[in-house]
Amino acid sequence: MKYAILTLAFAALLLLVVGGCERKIVNEVSSEPPPGQTAACFTCHNDSSPTGQEILQAQQSYSMSKHGTGDTWNRNRNYESFYRVCEDCHTNEGFVARMTGVPYEGENFSRITCFTCHKPHSTGSLQPRVASAVTLEDGTVFDRGNANTCASCHHARENVNTFVADDDTLSNHWGPHHSVQADMLMGTDAYEFSGVSGGPSPHGSAADGCLHCHMAPGLYSTGFHAFNMADEAEEYENTNGCNTTNGCHAGSLDSFDHDSVQVDVEAKLEELAGLLNDAGLLEWVVNDAGTDSSLEPTEDRAVATADSAGALYNYLFVHEDRSMGIHNPDYAMDLLDASIEFMTPKKSATGLDPLAAH
Repeated sequence: MKYAILTLAFAALLLLVVGGCERKIVNEVSSEPPPGQTAACFTCHNDSSPTGQEILQAQQSYSMSKHGTGDTWNRNRNYESFYRVCEDCHTNEGFVARMTGVPYEGENFSRITCFTCHKPHSTGSLQPRVASAVTLEDGTVFDRGNANTCASCHHARENVNTFVADDDTLSNHWGPHHSVQADMLMGTDAYEFSGVSGGPSPHGSAADGCLHCHMAPGLYSTGFHAFNMADEAEEYENTNGCNTTNGCHAGSLDSFDHDSVQVDVEAKLEELAGLLNDAGLLEWVVNDAGTDSSLEPTEDRAVATADSAGALYNYLFVHEDRSMGIHNPDYAMDLLDASIEFMTPKKSATGLDPLAAH
């Protein structure tokens, strides 16, 4: 009898809860959707429609991307107060706040995800969140269609014209930051010694800019929403974007090291790094985990001239672009050649210049 009463009580409670619930998980909408928006969520969010399959593929591909797997989303105010400015690009909440102009007042931060770069529930489409052109720190305008979303974060954080100056003091974090791809593609915002000619690269003018190559269909962990251009484990380079009908190379490219660009840029970077290290402008810094070290600007190093600081800036600019010259070969080569020439000790009547000016 006791169990019968409990069963009836539970049934009554269930009826009350279900009967009072207004939520409906059904294939319908309560009002007319905006133009271009699908008529119902389940039109896309199911496991058999072409759109649903594409969303699943995008999620799986994205899980292999640096954005999807990296830990830089910890660059937010909860980790250190000075990371407040970093969260605008390193977290979903910070980026959305910057793009919408509505400050994020919450306490939790998350990785860059689908809804960081897309806002389908607002626009009814999967177009990237940023449609307008992006103005770089030196005033140059980057306007490459859907790649404007990429450029919103992947650009230098400094205007070289005001940042590089005489009588400066370095720190390990001095420089343009780790994201100068938009600037490199436009051939701007590096320190231009005499003889350096900037200007947009053909790679930046392709349809949708970055996406033309970085989202080209590829094998292993490359292309689509992984954005990777190579899979080192499989020794595979995704040159499909280079070789498509509208591409510059029309099927002839089988490696990114076209005309030995990457080999030459890597060699010049190493040469310039050696000169900067000899001059005391670069030092080896061990990471927090003690597992790796890298060359960084020398902490608390006073620099006498803008040219010396400019040579260091150019090394960081080309190095942090991470394409080894591919994004803009001519600009990268010019920057490195001019910086190497300036940093190389000059012969004089009294012998070798000791680089005291640096």
